[in-house]
Amino acid sequence: MSYDYTITSKGQITLPKKLRDTVGLKTGSHANISLLDNRTIIIRAPLGIEEIRKKIGAPANDQPLTKKESSRLKARGL
Repeated sequence: MSYDYTITSKGQITLPKKLRDTVGLKTGSHANISLLDNRTIIIRAPLGIEEIRKKIGAPANDQPLTKKESSRLKARGL
């Protein structure tokens, strides 16, 4: 998937709706943007709680994660 963008006078770009929907970005969402080889930009949307659970599995004590634990894992990109 490839898109062409125009940079505004404020240095901003608008991500097309189809792209935002594909990666799960909504108004107010945060994204991680990485620069690869000084030419390629990678945009990563944060993982949702269900995606985090799939990556790390069930807690050892089989108890649901607390909001604090979930936030900490989300901040680490897990």
